[in-house]
Amino acid sequence: MLRARLLTAAVALPLLALLVCCAPLWLFASALFTCTGLGLYEYFSLARAQNPLHPALGFVWGMGVALSVLSLDASVVGAVLVTGLFMTFFVALGEAQPAKAVVGVGASLLGVVYIGFLLPHLILVRYGLDGVAWVFFILLVAMLGDTGGYIVGRIWGKRKLIPHISPGKTVEGGMGAMLGSLGAAGLAWAWLLPRRSLIEIACLALATGLLAQIGDLYESALKRAFGAKDSGALFPGHGGMLDRVDSLLFPSAFIYYYVLIWG
Repeated sequence: MLRARLLTAAVALPLLALLVCCAPLWLFASALFTCTGLGLYEYFSLARAQNPLHPALGFVWGMGVALSVLSLDASVVGAVLVTGLFMTFFVALGEAQPAKAVVGVGASLLGVVYIGFLLPHLILVRYGLDGVAWVFFILLVAMLGDTGGYIVGRIWGKRKLIPHISPGKTVEGGMGAMLGSLGAAGLAWAWLLPRRSLIEIACLALATGLLAQIGDLYESALKRAFGAKDSGALFPGHGGMLDRVDSLLFPSAFIYYYVLIWG
């Protein structure tokens, strides 16, 4: 398992770095849009047992929302969300058990917002001011936070963080993840965003690192709710697409709106 994880990382990380820093925006957007589609497919496949509505309905709705996010027009996003919600309600009326119909509508809306709305924000970050630097900042915080959490958790982890969701995660590991995020802040300030103050970058790294951990825990809660160990098997040793992007969803939206509002 460890060998497969290392081999996958050795192949994927250089390609990811090239995609972020060197690929034209259309190629980066196409790759992220593909990731969004794979994430939606995995989610609605996992939710199939609890969701009586056909997975294709949620998938098409989620992809529509993803496209609307890229339009940078809030009214378009709202229109696609409301139209999809209406259609989902309409289809759910055919379900003989109202309770299952309501659960299906809720599960569909959750997947659409969680993946279809949040993940394309990484494209918007790349398109915005200092976009390449901010994308690398998000990736650095998520990766070094995950590494710090793993190392500290393995060596000193004793107190369980949220055992009913993720039995392997500890309080000490969570603190190690925040330390890793601070380390990422130092690298980002020196390498990517030197015009920003170190205090600003450190605060953003802590907030981003916390959101990354919450995203990871939330995806664990989804898998537990749907009775799955991994979201898929796309990446050997790493699970599926959702297992790889769960720590990027909330941070991408956070950084995008931070830069948009405060510059």
